[in-house]
Amino acid sequence: MKSNKIVAYIILMVLLVNIANAEKYFVLDVNYIIGSVTFNSISLREIDRTVKHTDNSGFLIKAVSFDNKDIQRIFYNMSDNKNYIIYIPYNENAARIEVYNLKNSKIMDIDVSSYADTCGNKACEEHESYESCTKDCSSGSRDDFCDGISDGICDHDCSIKTDVDCGEKADELNQTSTATTRQKQEVREFAEEPEEKLNYLFWISAVLIIIIFVLIFLFIKKKKENQIVSSLKQYISENIRKGFTLQQIKDVLHREGYNEKEVDKAVKTI
Repeated sequence: MKSNKIVAYIILMVLLVNIANAEKYFVLDVNYIIGSVTFNSISLREIDRTVKHTDNSGFLIKAVSFDNKDIQRIFYNMSDNKNYIIYIPYNENAARIEVYNLKNSKIMDIDVSSYADTCGNKACEEHESYESCTKDCSSGSRDDFCDGISDGICDHDCSIKTDVDCGEKADELNQTSTATTRQKQEVREFAEEPEEKLNYLFWISAVLIIIIFVLIFLFIKKKKENQIVSSLKQYISENIRKGFTLQQIKDVLHREGYNEKEVDKAVKTI
């Protein structure tokens, strides 16, 4: 009888030691067929032994944290066309498991945030809410959970019906919205007046610039014409003194390319 108790005690101690030494692993279930890896499932499991990964090459498997940092890296060789069960050491901050092929291209991105245990790290993570972790997520925060607590804070995840604070502040929000709309309208009207004045000034300036350019063009044309007439006047006068008739002089000037108007104007000034 006494020996049976001793045996039972030893068995109990062995079980307790195994439980104490149990480790958590992400258990990734995949199929490998002719170089292609397909995902079946992933789970979290406690086992009473340590799984050692000794491969230095092969498929790279990474556990990545919520802030995109690598927290676990292992290599795993897959060559035979069969099903593989891969044990990845658990980390409470893991957000996803990434798998890379032999060409270092990512072929899997598996969400494991539901297995994370980050409550108490002073950051309301995507998988946390006021319901699951009051240490990190405050009441009324955007956490996809409506707490409906009457605390003077309108929960952004609640409706007016589900959070009394939202109902109490609905009128205030409407009044604020109306006032803001009115202010925007006044600012818009105030801004439109200077804009109209600017358009008016723009067109006036454009017309004035065009007029100035036309006047400058006419002035230059007139000055050039007077210079030609003055030159023709001198030429005609000199040739009349030499004994040429006015008609002979005109014929020469026409052959040289001078028009009738320029020649006649020069003749009239003599």
